[in-house]
Amino acid sequence: MFHALPRSSLPPWDDTLFEVVLAAAVNGVMAIDDRGRISVFSGACESMFQYRHEEVLGHGAAMLLAAPFREEYEATRRLFQKTGEAKNAGTGRELQGRRKDGSEFPIFLTISDGPHSNRQMLLVVVQDLTDLNHDRAIHAEQRAFLAAIVDSANDAILSKTLDGKITSWNRAAETLFGYSTAEIIGAPITRLFPEDRIGEEADIMNRIRAGVATEHYETVRLRKDGKPIDVSVTVSPIRDSAGTVIGASKTVRDITERKLAEARLQTLSAELFQVARVTEMGLVSAAIAHELNQPLTAILNYTNVAKHLIASPDPAAKTKASEAVDKAREQAQRAGQIIQRLRNFVEKRDSTRTLEDINAVTEDALPLGLTGARAIKTTLALAPNLQPVLIDKVQIQQVLVNLLRNAVDAMAQSQQRELTVATAPVNGAWVQVSVTDTGCGVSLELAERLFRPFVTTKAGGMGIGLAISRSIIEAHGGRLSLVPNPSGGTVFQFTLPATKCMVD
Repeated sequence: MFHALPRSSLPPWDDTLFEVVLAAAVNGVMAIDDRGRISVFSGACESMFQYRHEEVLGHGAAMLLAAPFREEYEATRRLFQKTGEAKNAGTGRELQGRRKDGSEFPIFLTISDGPHSNRQMLLVVVQDLTDLNHDRAIHAEQRAFLAAIVDSANDAILSKTLDGKITSWNRAAETLFGYSTAEIIGAPITRLFPEDRIGEEADIMNRIRAGVATEHYETVRLRKDGKPIDVSVTVSPIRDSAGTVIGASKTVRDITERKLAEARLQTLSAELFQVARVTEMGLVSAAIAHELNQPLTAILNYTNVAKHLIASPDPAAKTKASEAVDKAREQAQRAGQIIQRLRNFVEKRDSTRTLEDINAVTEDALPLGLTGARAIKTTLALAPNLQPVLIDKVQIQQVLVNLLRNAVDAMAQSQQRELTVATAPVNGAWVQVSVTDTGCGVSLELAERLFRPFVTTKAGGMGIGLAISRSIIEAHGGRLSLVPNPSGGTVFQFTLPATKCMVD
């Protein structure tokens, strides 16, 4: 039925007020006399129904309605003019208007008392709902479109109330967790949580109530069959039209495969790391044997001399024998140091980081990296008073040995063979180590690819030394790079964060 305003809710009318209402009304206004004929037809009505006022004056307003609604309107008008009431008044009524050209359109019609509360003169107010219904249709279409997107998304998307009850559940959620929409709607979200993760829900919802989203939070959830799955979760607040948080939307992405891939990559990296150690050890093992041969030969010579001196009747021979034994002991210690450096270098172990003096680490790596090198002028330029660095000493020495061996190989065919190993502070927050050679150099094209796995300039090289070296330095928070040497050759340098930088 049509909406009729109760007389008690209306202000008293006067003619001036009536004229103002007619002139200012955005909606159509008609005055209906006691016989149901139109006596006033506002300009808004003319625009709405496409009739001029003189074409409708004296006619019943039912002519402006679609046929199915005319009888109902007349019955309502007569009842209102007789009793001041209308059937089912108070909630409003949408119906179809009819324009002069016969086209129909949606309207909302209201009947009320006329001026001076005179039921012999009724006011009929008409609102054109065409744009409103169009907007409704658009909104409905948009909602359906968004719903289709959500339902076809690859990620699980669900919503929940502030007390944790699930209110929506897309198909990807059904696939991921194994629950159908029917069996999970209304259930607590904690049904998806392992026991040791229940506490996460309170933390997440405290953030949601404060209007703060939780993005890309990696955790573990449970499938219906009890199987745990690694997931990345994004939770955002849902607000009503007033901006009040009324719930939360949650997007859940299965990252199980990614986690497995990361684990496999970590294992592979560890294996490659060990392969690199063993490979480098193989490259220097012959040279190590040569270096060990020197102290071992010296030990043999000194012990033979001591043996002869001990057997000599000369009183001064014992003193000389003791000196020979001391020198043999020194050579034995030197051989032991060489063996220990090789053992530390090649031994596979978990990364253990300690505060170290980078100058001392560099000096210790130098003999191992240059073992067997011939006719190379080596300059060691170590800056004093450097900040200590938190590193795995063996790993950093591996990087240094790799860079030193590369420099030695690069200068194999060079007439000028000069190697400079230097340390320096950088901006007070970093420590830099550089290895400069006068070798054949590296082309710009190759320099861009040199740190990729399996890229090498050596005929028998594996091409993993620099790639692993860079990964080691980056794992320590630093950077390994190649810098062109204006004098010819190359400069490899890496930076490591100083202790002060790491604390700040």
